[in-house]
Amino acid sequence: MNTKKIAIADLILDKDNVRKHDDKSIKAIADSLANFGQRKPIVIDKNNVVIAGNGTLKAGIFLGWKELDCVEIPADWSKEKIKAFAIADNRTHDLSEFDDDILLETLKSLNEFELEVTGFSQAELNDLIDDNKNPFKTIRMEVSDLKPHPKNYQNHPDDQLDHIINSINTHGFYRNVVVAKDNVILAGHGVVQAVKKMGKTRVPVIKLDIESNSVKALKVLTSDNEINNLAQVDDEALTKLLTEILEIDNNLSGTGFNTDQLSALAFTSRPPDQRNENDVDKEWIGMTDWETYNTDDEYKLVVRFDNKEDKEELLGIIGADKGLKNFKKTTSIWWPVRDFEDPSSIVFMPNET
Repeated sequence: MNTKKIAIADLILDKDNVRKHDDKSIKAIADSLANFGQRKPIVIDKNNVVIAGNGTLKAGIFLGWKELDCVEIPADWSKEKIKAFAIADNRTHDLSEFDDDILLETLKSLNEFELEVTGFSQAELNDLIDDNKNPFKTIRMEVSDLKPHPKNYQNHPDDQLDHIINSINTHGFYRNVVVAKDNVILAGHGVVQAVKKMGKTRVPVIKLDIESNSVKALKVLTSDNEINNLAQVDDEALTKLLTEILEIDNNLSGTGFNTDQLSALAFTSRPPDQRNENDVDKEWIGMTDWETYNTDDEYKLVVRFDNKEDKEELLGIIGADKGLKNFKKTTSIWWPVRDFEDPSSIVFMPNET
């Protein structure tokens, strides 16, 4: 391999280079060149087009260098072989992994200046320390290898799965499935079911090095479902947000709401000074086939509770708790109990004075 120095002004960046170099990348390469010199020549073709080393060329320009060491590919290489080499030069770096333990100890032994020229910042070193304590890595697994947890207590109806499918199609997988070391699902049962319904065969997964029947695993199983329920929802703000989405996209799929549910939410979350208004068209958003309900012959009994638990206890006693667990503070039911279909079947009445 014959290396020769070529003026930077005569070198040409590959416009089809598959590797992108942002400012941070160029700065890191430039720091390495400035401190250690050029230890690896740029690979070029007979026309001085850079095949491998476009980042080095950009860093050399950044540093104001006049020339770089280069090596020319064999003259008998075809265009296809040159392209394959360019991709391989970038890809082969990605196929190897750091030994994180050795890397971490080595980086921790360097002073601030030495650390900077390695391409790692102090913040990234701190990230490595955190990752070493909690080594969560996303991998792709076959859906057929994943097993539902025998103690999973949530069912996922078709309408929920449709929302998950819409979200995956729109945004991709922004929440990973979490499994134990034996591939039993701890979090993401609904995602796995949705993926199966979509016909996909692989899904991004975080695998924890714990037994699926351990206390840690059971806490993951419950916390993934329940911690979100501890948040307090501002119904009025949620109504405005969903209404904005509906007005822009004319579709609530993927949000967990449909137009009937938004209508009910809008009605019950009105500010106090608007609760006596009777503008049906305004309040019942999305209800294209709404008909005013005749309540002239109705008898009503209003029961108030100090807390959610007391309310659920009474509903359980009279057998009216089915389908009502996730309702808001105000709930209307029929007696004798009628089947519940969805929130659009519930009649919300303004407070009587």
